[in-house]
Amino acid sequence: MNKDNLEIERKFLLKNVPDFNRNEIEKHLIHQIYVDVDGKKVRFRMSEKFNQKGISATDDERHYVQCVKRVLSPGVFEELENEITKELFRDMSHREHSFIVKTRYVYEKDGLKWEVDEYHDIKMVTLEVELDDINQEITIPEIIKKEVITEVTGQKVFSNQSLSIKNDLVI
Repeated sequence: MNKDNLEIERKFLLKNVPDFNRNEIEKHLIHQIYVDVDGKKVRFRMSEKFNQKGISATDDERHYVQCVKRVLSPGVFEELENEITKELFRDMSHREHSFIVKTRYVYEKDGLKWEVDEYHDIKMVTLEVELDDINQEITIPEIIKKEVITEVTGQKVFSNQSLSIKNDLVI
């Protein structure tokens, strides 16, 4: 397996989006759909960065990605990602799918990217931090730490794919 295809992350449930200073974060709007392709659930994502005036307005500022993700162990995944076209994303969105829409706040501190996701369709906020090793010691920044409820790494009910199926969500 190619190490470049590994995603190692810990995930936490938060009470609220931390009270970030606007200048400290990047903010993105993300639409993810999950489509059955040849018997595998495939994620298709469109993301766009917020600028000072709001969401980016031009097509060249939007990114489209297809991803097949496989769990190797709790918090460790094999991810095969490819950039795709807007047209392929649109075509997939016309097929039967589940979806999530979220705002992502990216806060960089101590050499790590702390990604806080605020879901639009369900009342939930999560934090993900990508690591080099699942056992890597981390210190959650104070601005985020006060919002942490519990760690949910490896709990399937908190995976984005599971969250995309609103009918089955019971928390």
